[in-house]
Amino acid sequence: MQVVTIREAKARLNALVEAALRGEQVVLMRGSEHVAAIVPVSSDDLELSPRLSDPQAERFWEQLAAERAAGASLVFETPGEAVEHLSKPSSKSRRRSTKARGRGRTRSR
Repeated sequence: MQVVTIREAKARLNALVEAALRGEQVVLMRGSEHVAAIVPVSSDDLELSPRLSDPQAERFWEQLAAERAAGASLVFETPGEAVEHLSKPSSKSRRRSTKARGRGRTRSR
């Protein structure tokens, strides 16, 4: 087991990551206190959720409100399916982007 200060870890990060990948325990200390460990991870260990862009999030909330009003909703098996659905441009979002581009060209005097 390697025990190193945070300062030392900054200087030797690559070597410490390699040690963790080999199965060695690497513990970081702040003063006399153990505060963290460097451990290997695989993609199976992580659950990274896709992120929505601002226009996608806006469409999502608008769509939820419309579905609630209509009494219907879409169900997705994974967050990725929802992001894929929201990534498809709608006619409403295309109209907005056209208006925004037109406004961007106008100059105020």
